[in-house]
Amino acid sequence: MKRADWDRLADDFETETCDITREESADLTEQFVSLAHIPKRKAVLADLGCGVGTFIHRFGGRFDGIFGVEFAPRIIARAKERCADIENAVWLNNDIPFAARKIGAKADLTVCLNVITSDSAAKRRALWASVAAVTKKGGHALVVVPSLESEDVVASEMKTPPKRKTGGIVKRDDAWQKHYERGELEKLFAALGFVVKRIERAHYPWNIEGLRETVARRKNRPWDWMCLAQRL
Repeated sequence: MKRADWDRLADDFETETCDITREESADLTEQFVSLAHIPKRKAVLADLGCGVGTFIHRFGGRFDGIFGVEFAPRIIARAKERCADIENAVWLNNDIPFAARKIGAKADLTVCLNVITSDSAAKRRALWASVAAVTKKGGHALVVVPSLESEDVVASEMKTPPKRKTGGIVKRDDAWQKHYERGELEKLFAALGFVVKRIERAHYPWNIEGLRETVARRKNRPWDWMCLAQRL
């Protein structure tokens, strides 16, 4: 999606997008942040693709320095408004690769939640490289991406499954999006100089997929992959 398309979603961001910090049902986000062992002093957070600031609003108080990056002006304006009480935040209205060059390798925790989904391999490589570029040695990256395994489950419940291309590219809401397999994530992080500490299914409600949650479906909700990795 282009910047203007995202800006048009600014007022309805919560209902039109899957904000995993808010939607996931087992509070894995809290568990993963705790597992990162954030320093008690001078800790830095970089939220690449911060949206309306949900993660920063919830966890920003644990950090002395915060960078919130978002390329859509109206969306980052909402993030600033929501997080007005967080005085130590620097807001960068830039593309993520450009912002990463500004920030440098400072983050004790880099967050990138459902952002690296472009159908362009070149754009995805640039985003993954940005995650590595802002994470200091010994720091952690918390990444959430769409699950290809979950997509198989969702497609089996649909009368007309979404179209697909090779490489985990799925057409959702008139846009092609990259979906990842668990093993693929492990290889991607290893190539960037990270060691994976934990990968889990971050489940979210069926209505996000436009389907009614039945008793049977409740036992097997769709999920994104949530992954915490440490830079070596």
